[in-house]
Amino acid sequence: MASHVLHALAGAGIVHAVVVVPPGERGTLVRDAVGGDTSGVDVRFAVQQAPRGTADAVVSARDLVCTGHVLVVNGDLPLITSEQILPILQPCQAQAIIATARVPDPARMGRITRDNDGSLAAIVEWRDATEEERDIHEVNLGFYLFRADFLWEELERIVREAGERSESYVTNAIPTAVSNGSAIAQPVPIDEGRLNVETPIDVADAEAIMRERIASRLLSDGVRIVDRRAAWIDARASIAPGAVIEPGVHIRGVSAIGANARIGPNAVIEDSLIGERCIVESCTINGSRLHADVEVGPYSTIRPGCEIESHVHIGTHAELKQAHIGELVQIGHFSYLGDTEVGARSNIGAGAITCNFDGQSKHFTKIGEDVFIGCDTMLVAPVAIGNRARTGAGSVVNKDVPDDGNAVGSPARLAPSRTARQTREPES
Repeated sequence: MASHVLHALAGAGIVHAVVVVPPGERGTLVRDAVGGDTSGVDVRFAVQQAPRGTADAVVSARDLVCTGHVLVVNGDLPLITSEQILPILQPCQAQAIIATARVPDPARMGRITRDNDGSLAAIVEWRDATEEERDIHEVNLGFYLFRADFLWEELERIVREAGERSESYVTNAIPTAVSNGSAIAQPVPIDEGRLNVETPIDVADAEAIMRERIASRLLSDGVRIVDRRAAWIDARASIAPGAVIEPGVHIRGVSAIGANARIGPNAVIEDSLIGERCIVESCTINGSRLHADVEVGPYSTIRPGCEIESHVHIGTHAELKQAHIGELVQIGHFSYLGDTEVGARSNIGAGAITCNFDGQSKHFTKIGEDVFIGCDTMLVAPVAIGNRARTGAGSVVNKDVPDDGNAVGSPARLAPSRTARQTREPES
């Protein structure tokens, strides 16, 4: 939620922000979540030592703020947009500007009351509102602009009077600004009715709205989403025009999809880069990079640390982990390549595996260029297979195979070399 707020601030031109966090492990979780995902905003962190309300939280950030005006935004507004922030950033000498909107269902949000001339009279919290006030549909949205010379003095007074055992709130500063004739209730555009979340139901509703926004933006940019209701795309993901997103796809984290790639159906992509014209179907790719024109078949798993060069074909039910796969490599179904380097144009037969774990440590397997690994071959690491070498079907290779070697049997032994196979060139 905080990341979405920071993204909206960046879009409104805000370049410095202070995020107030609790002490200890909970604060560390927030720092880790937003520290590297701020869309260009310079983020610093202040610690509120005890949960004594939003006024105390803002005061805890004072030493990190040196501007003439202070924008205060609640952290539970994941649906806030830069278009909603901009109206209250107007040049103005008012001590306080509060963002408001008229919504069809005000629920338990704070109500805005106005004087006969239309000026702001008060913010009335739902728990304190009369039945007449609860019928008001103009509500407080949870973000404000204050003049710094007013804010700090007023909040410190409010916190001091509340004492250490009571909570105090930023909105407690509004009555003083109203009495000074220096408070403005500024309506801002709003489509969804509310911006904040308080319950698990609110979270689910907000996620549905965010998914719709993301899908609409991508469709406008030229991405084809076959069923926008059946695709889950993270706000941090980037997808190039021409890409096709099939139903059942999940694109999570900081992922990027290249132009004219086809993702899905039922593929899961997380923190990965998928190159142009790749085709990945009903598979899982995590923490890896696929270059252009890679194909990954159904039920295959690409685990973190894989670098897969262009024009590679991976069949069904294959698994890769910490593997560097060269160009034009063919990897058959039901195979496993872990802690491996495979040279260009090599063929990995169906069922072939690298035995990279000896019960205590992981070991590395190097496969050269133009190598043919027969079906059901076991490569017992550490082991190296030379360029243009071959292994017979079902072989157990526990010793290095030289260039042009031909290893067969269990355990494998060198046999006379066969005619070298033709190398595959990329299709035009």
